[in-house]
Amino acid sequence: MGRKILYLFVALLLPACIFVFLKIFGKNEFAVPPLFVTESPAVQPPCVPVNVPYSIPDSVMHQLTFSQDSLVLIGFGDRSRQGSNEMNRFVERFPDAVVNRIDIGEQDSRYVFWKPCVFFLQEPADLVLVDQHGRIRGQYTSSDLDEMDRLITEITIILKRY
Repeated sequence: MGRKILYLFVALLLPACIFVFLKIFGKNEFAVPPLFVTESPAVQPPCVPVNVPYSIPDSVMHQLTFSQDSLVLIGFGDRSRQGSNEMNRFVERFPDAVVNRIDIGEQDSRYVFWKPCVFFLQEPADLVLVDQHGRIRGQYTSSDLDEMDRLITEITIILKRY
């Protein structure tokens, strides 16, 4: 009987000790690595191949608006109704001070060059997330619920607000 109590005590004490150890010394931290750090993006003519690690050219970075510790979400083209609904959900979650948004319509001259040659978006992707260091953090499809959930989660991770 005494031995069973000892085994039970050890069986309960061991997980409790592990929990306390991890709580004191452990750290939950997630990361969203930038894209095109180790491998080059696929480019189609007239775009020129790029070197890795890739960062957005300064000429484009000067046209993006960053506030302190912010990100920029660039949208290309006109959104479907579903895409507009998903963007409204995104806007409610992240104000402009946290994530600046830029919409580039199909009539905008930047649309033709930036989408395939600077941000390497391929259909159906129409959103790109850029950090203040000029790195592409993600490419998304605004009309896809799962993609927008991934965007919201990745921004939360990047900003370490979890």
